[in-house]
Amino acid sequence: MGKKMGKRIDKTQVLAIVLLSQIVLVNYTSASFFDWIPTPENAQETPLVVAIGEGSISFEKSFSWNSKSSQQQIEEVKPQITVLRTYTVQASGYSSTPDQTDDTPFITASGKHVRDGIIAANVYANGQRLPFGTLVRIPDIYGDKIFVIEDRMNIRYQNNIDIWFPERQLAKEFGRRKVIIEIVTEES
Repeated sequence: MGKKMGKRIDKTQVLAIVLLSQIVLVNYTSASFFDWIPTPENAQETPLVVAIGEGSISFEKSFSWNSKSSQQQIEEVKPQITVLRTYTVQASGYSSTPDQTDDTPFITASGKHVRDGIIAANVYANGQRLPFGTLVRIPDIYGDKIFVIEDRMNIRYQNNIDIWFPERQLAKEFGRRKVIIEIVTEES
């Protein structure tokens, strides 16, 4: 035991300290822990309020992670999209069924699990297939939605993309069509 052990405070401990300090500062100093739990009798009471200086701040306003202002801040930080190139390709849909993939239908060729926004691509630029991780938009169909190349198609399908769908029927409904794709980058 010759070494000094430092204490590590995680986010849960900080949140607990903040919440406890809020409870202590509230004008309900004689209340017990169970008095804070909403019941049918006290459900109509006003939310917890902490007196600070001349005014007061409600608990909901202080700790609202879903408020409009925080959502607006997130929207303001959207990355800038730059279109690098455009291609006209054949697009089709696929799902995670063994007859449409290989013996690991939920794992892409890049080793990632399938999810919404994954495409398989055999699109060539300068004699090379576009690499895994390449960001692609299909504006005529999906607007600003960004897809990521994480899978490949059979080599016989050149200049094709295959959009992953969670259900076989959705992939069939998408069908096969000619589309314009944009290769893009995101810049913060």
